[in-house]
Amino acid sequence: MLYNFYINSFIIISILYFTITQFLLPSLSIDRFKISFIDILYIYLFSLISYFLSNKKLVISYLFIIVSVFSFFTIEPLGITILTKPIFFTDMEYLYPSLIEVLPFYMQIITIAATILYFSSLFAFSIYFLYRLIKIFLIDKKKGIILFFIILITTYLSFFREVKINSIYPNYIERVNKFGIINSISYRISFDRENNKVIANIDNVKNAIELLKEVQNKREISNLIMPYDYTNKRNVFIIFMESFYDYSHFLELFDKDPFPKEYREWALQSSKVGPNDGNGSLFARLSGLIGTSPIYPKKQKSKVNTALPFLMKNAGYKTIALEECGITFNLDKLFPNIGFEEIIFNLGLTNIKNYIKNNDFEEPVFVSGFTFLGHAGSHIKNDFNIFENNKRFYEKINRKDKKVLLETMENSVMAAIDIIETKNIILQKYPDAIIIFKHDHLYPYLAGMIYNSSVDENIKKEFFESYAISPLLIWNGRNGAFKLEDGFPPENIPLFIAVNTKINWTNSIISLLYKDKTEGIIRFYNNFYTNENNKIIRIEVSKESLSYKYNYAQRILSEDILRGEKYFNDIITR
Repeated sequence: MLYNFYINSFIIISILYFTITQFLLPSLSIDRFKISFIDILYIYLFSLISYFLSNKKLVISYLFIIVSVFSFFTIEPLGITILTKPIFFTDMEYLYPSLIEVLPFYMQIITIAATILYFSSLFAFSIYFLYRLIKIFLIDKKKGIILFFIILITTYLSFFREVKINSIYPNYIERVNKFGIINSISYRISFDRENNKVIANIDNVKNAIELLKEVQNKREISNLIMPYDYTNKRNVFIIFMESFYDYSHFLELFDKDPFPKEYREWALQSSKVGPNDGNGSLFARLSGLIGTSPIYPKKQKSKVNTALPFLMKNAGYKTIALEECGITFNLDKLFPNIGFEEIIFNLGLTNIKNYIKNNDFEEPVFVSGFTFLGHAGSHIKNDFNIFENNKRFYEKINRKDKKVLLETMENSVMAAIDIIETKNIILQKYPDAIIIFKHDHLYPYLAGMIYNSSVDENIKKEFFESYAISPLLIWNGRNGAFKLEDGFPPENIPLFIAVNTKINWTNSIISLLYKDKTEGIIRFYNNFYTNENNKIIRIEVSKESLSYKYNYAQRILSEDILRGEKYFNDIITR
C-alpha cells in the first residue's frame, strides 16, 4: 500500500498538473506557463508529509493532493494572469466582494459554494494535521519532533526563504516560466517585504508632505493649461472605460478597420498613456480622482478632504458619479468620502450617455463615469462582421482564443462608438465642457491570447513593450481635441482638471501626489520611464534617486489617506 501511494500520488499529481496548466487553463485563455517539474515535486513532497501525518490514510492524502493541486495549479495561474501576481489569502478582502458583484447569478452561486468548500477544506486540513502532529508527539516524541522540523523546513524553503530581488519591478510571469508557480509565491513574499513595506506613521507622513511641498513649489504647470476663451466655470466629464483597447498595434493586419473613423482621428490627435497590465478598474478611478498609485483602500469611514471631487464641490460644482455596473470595491462608501454628492449605480451597458442626455444637471457640474462594456461576461450582439472582414488577422489567432478575442474586440469597437456618441451628447448640452475618456486596463486574457498567436514577433514585441498603450482622449470644448505628452501619468489627471477649471489646488492631496517629471524620468503606477525617440521605455532606478524618493513619499501619503489614519488632513489643516 505504501509503495502504491508513492507511485500513484506522483502519477496523479503529474497528470493533474499537465491537464490543468497545459490544456484546461489555456483553453480558457489563461496563460500557458512553461512546464516546471519542480512544482510537481513540491506538491509530491507536500503529499508525502500529509500521508505520514494522517497515519497513512489514503482518502485524506488523496483529498489533500486535490486541494493542493487546485490551490497551486488553478488559483495561482488565474491570479498571475488576471492580477499579474500570485493571489494570497490577504488579497481576498478586497478582491472577493467585487468579484461576486460583477458575476452573473449562477456564477455567484458556484463561486460562493466553491469558496466555502475550498476554505473549509483548508481549515479542516489545518486542524486535522495539527491534531495529528500533537498526537504523534504525545505517542512518540522523537517522531513528532522530526515531523515538526520537516514541516517547518519544507514550509520555509517553499514559501518564506529569502529570494534575491534584482529589480524594483516584479515580473511574476517571467518568474513562473523560469522557476515555477510555487517559487513565485516565495518571490512575492520577498518582493513585498523589500519593496512594498510602506509605513504611514505620523512622522513619515509629515516628512513626506514637506518633501512633496518642495516639489510643488517648484512646479511649472504651463504644459497643463488648455487655451480656452471662456469666463464661466466649465463643466467637466471624465469617463473611465472598462478594458478598452483600440488594437492600434495590429492595424497593419486589418483588412477593414472595425473602429469608427471619427474615433481613429481623435485617437491620432491624443497622447498614449499607461498602464498596459491588469492593474484594475479601481486603480483607474483612484488615480483619476485622487492621484494615488495602485493601492486597495480600506472601507472608508472618514473623508479625503482634498480629493478632486471635494475640491470641485468646494468651488461650487455639483459632483456626480455614474456607474454602469453595481457596487464594487466598496465604492458606495468611498465616493461620498472623496466628495461626490450624488452616486448612481447599475445604469446598465452604454447608458451613461443616455443618463446625461435625459437629465439636466445643475451647473457647473463635475461628472465621473465608469463603463461596464468590456468586462468579462458583458457583450452586446452586433452586426460588425469583424471576423469575416479581418480573416488575415484572425487566422493568426489560436483557434481556442478566437471566440473570446472576437468578443473582446467587438466590445472595444462598441465602446469606441459609445465614446463618440457620449462626447457628442455632452457637447450638445454643454458645448464648453472639458471631456476626458481614459481606459482602465487591458482585457486580462488579451496578453495571453496575443502571446499564443502567430502574429509577427515584431508586432508582438511592440505590443508587449508598449507601456503607453491607449489614448487619453481629451476634448477641449469648442476647440476640439487636445493632446498632452505621451506617457502622461494617470495620477496627474486630477491636477490637469483642477488647473483648467481654475480651482484652488495648492497643498491638496492631488497636488502632492502629482507625478512631476524628475531628472527626465516619467513616473506612473509606481514604475519609472523615459521617453526616448518618442517611445516610453521602462527603466530601473536607484532607491537613492530623487525620483524614487519622491515616489516613495507619495506612496506614504496614499497609504495614509486610503489605508491609514489620515494624518494628512490634520497636518495640512494646521
